[in-house]
Amino acid sequence: MKQTVNTVCGIAMLGIAFSVAGCASLPASEAQATVSQIEAELLAVDRAYEAYNLAHGYEAASLKFVDFEKGFMIEAGEGFLTGQTAIMAERQLDTVPSPVHWEPEGAMGAASGDLGITWGSFVVDGDPNTTGDYVTVWRKVNGAWKIVTDTAVDDPAVAD
Repeated sequence: MKQTVNTVCGIAMLGIAFSVAGCASLPASEAQATVSQIEAELLAVDRAYEAYNLAHGYEAASLKFVDFEKGFMIEAGEGFLTGQTAIMAERQLDTVPSPVHWEPEGAMGAASGDLGITWGSFVVDGDPNTTGDYVTVWRKVNGAWKIVTDTAVDDPAVAD
């Protein structure tokens, strides 16, 4: 009798384990759809960040979109900057509309739905030599996408 109870309990536990495993993993097509949805969200938030930047300035956009708790910036000669004070010291461009414009070209999102990147190109109005490409790392904080870090690389100067 004891062996029968152990066998029944073992089969029940095995069934529960398979059920949980089945719930934990999505079929590839569903996982891809989820990743595609995350990537669409990331592109939309990057465009919203750009729109807010144009309407309110780069400083205001940074205050709204940067994750100051986990975020950091890398500045040449200064290393890693963390915390709102240090990050915002580098983002003091409050001209409205902002002369900095960017356009996301792609995104990649983690299947977990809480981390992703966007990338694209940027230009600074009034300075035709300041163009380049960027990568922004995003994480979801309380349901909203926030910037963990971003990096921009200027295009090489055009020789005259």
